[in-house]
Amino acid sequence: MEKLLLGTVAALSFTTFQTAQAQDTSLSGAYVGVYGGYGWTDTENSNGADPSPSGTDYGIYGGYKIDSLLDQTVNQTGLGLTGALELHWGGSTADDTVGGVKIEKGREYGLSFRPGLSFLNSDSLFTINPYGIIGYRNTEFEARVANLEFDETYHGFELGIGTELMAYDNLAFRVDYTHVWYGEENGIDPDEDNLRFGVGYNF
Repeated sequence: MEKLLLGTVAALSFTTFQTAQAQDTSLSGAYVGVYGGYGWTDTENSNGADPSPSGTDYGIYGGYKIDSLLDQTVNQTGLGLTGALELHWGGSTADDTVGGVKIEKGREYGLSFRPGLSFLNSDSLFTINPYGIIGYRNTEFEARVANLEFDETYHGFELGIGTELMAYDNLAFRVDYTHVWYGEENGIDPDEDNLRFGVGYNF
C-alpha cells in the first residue's frame, strides 16, 4: 500500500512539473515593452528639395501573442508557430534641412500583425522567436519653408522582420527592421526605414 501511495505521489509530482514547464516555455499571452532605435526617411519633395530626416526613435509597445499550434508542438519538438497583434506609440528626433526646406518627424503610432516561429532550447529554456511584420503606421511630419509651417499626418504600409529572445521567464529582448511606404500629402511622399531594439515583459 505504501509503495502504491509513493508511486501515485511521484506520478502526480512529475505531471505537475511537466505542466509547469509547459507553462514557463509558452509564448502565449499579453506583453508590454519599451523600444529605442534609429530611423531615416526619404521625403521626395515635389519642389525639388529632398530632405532626408534621420534621428533616434523611442516609444512603448504592447500586444497579445499566441502559439497557433499550442504548447504541445513547442514542448515536444522544439518548434512552433506564433502570431502577435501589437500596438505601438512613439516619438522621434529625426530632422533635416535642404534648400531652405526643413522637415521634422513627430509622433507616430501603429498596429501590426507579427507571424513567426518559435525555437525552444530545452537545456536553457530560452526561446528564439523570429517573425515578420505587416502593419499600418500613422506618422506626423512637420515642414518649414521660410516663415511657413505645415503639419501633416501620413498613413503608411509597414513591412519588416524581427527576432526576439525570451529569457528569465518573463523578459524578452528583440530587434526589428521595418520599411514604411507613406501616401503622398502636400507634395511630400516619404518612405521610412527603422532599426529598433526593445525590451519587453510577458504576463
